[in-house]
Amino acid sequence: MAKETMQAVSDAEKSAHQTVLHAKEESERLLAEAQTQGKKLIADAEKEAMKRADILCGVARADAEKQKARSAKETEEEQGRLKEAASASLPRAAEEIKKIVLGQSERR
Repeated sequence: MAKETMQAVSDAEKSAHQTVLHAKEESERLLAEAQTQGKKLIADAEKEAMKRADILCGVARADAEKQKARSAKETEEEQGRLKEAASASLPRAAEEIKKIVLGQSERR
C-alpha cells in the first residue's frame, strides 16, 4: 500500500507539474495575443484620430477662408466709406486751403 501511495503521489506531482506548465504556456499565449490585439487597437485608434484631425483641419481651413473673405469684404466696404467721406470733405478742404493761401497773399 505504501508503494501505491508513493506512486499516487508521484503521479499527482507529475500531473500538477504538467498542469502548471500548461497554465504557464497558456498564459504566455494569452499575453502575446493581448499584446498583438493592443497594438492593433492602438494603430486603429491612431488612424481614426488622424482621419478626424484631417477633417477638423479641413473645416478650420474652410472657416478661415470664409472669415478671410468676410474681412476682405468689410475692409473694402470701409475703404469705400472712407473714400466717400474724403471726397465729400475735399471741396471744403480746398476752400479752407484757398482761404489760407489768399489770406496770406492779402497780408503781403
